[in-house]
Amino acid sequence: IGMVARFDPMKDHRNFLNAAHILIQNHRNVKFLCIGSGPRKYKNEIYSECEKLGLKNYIIWQTNRNDMPAVYNAFDISTLSSSYGEGFSNALSEAMACGVPCVTTDVGDSAQIVGDTGIVVPPKNPKALADGWYNMLKSINSKNLNHCNRSRDRILTNFNSSIFAKKSFNALMKLL
Repeated sequence: IGMVARFDPMKDHRNFLNAAHILIQNHRNVKFLCIGSGPRKYKNEIYSECEKLGLKNYIIWQTNRNDMPAVYNAFDISTLSSSYGEGFSNALSEAMACGVPCVTTDVGDSAQIVGDTGIVVPPKNPKALADGWYNMLKSINSKNLNHCNRSRDRILTNFNSSIFAKKSFNALMKLL
């Protein structure tokens, strides 16, 4: 289960860590990957929280990468655990374009982006996030690859560059 997000309170890494702690109580074969950069002080707080929750052996931390398609394709599930302030999440849409199903908090445009191809949970609710992961893992483990195909198709159909250009043009024309 992976998350690509800068280290910032709005991305709510604590929610992610608390959900991870809940999930591993019954599913010890799960690993987590967090990719991002940010202020050292905040990163150290998150790393300390990881240690307190006993997650050191379950989470891999990486700074920014240049090979994002390879990173997303290493995930079984991509996650956005933001608690506020999101707009259109590049991380969700990039993961979906790679065919990776998503579990996300209902912040900003996240629910609209994943639609019925992923799982949307309330923000600041680690139990709901852990349950979302569990349900997605069950679906993936049942060989229901429909999530992967539907995630990619949703991005290509609803959020491609042609649609973006057309919507931008129409919005600008309304201003004239």
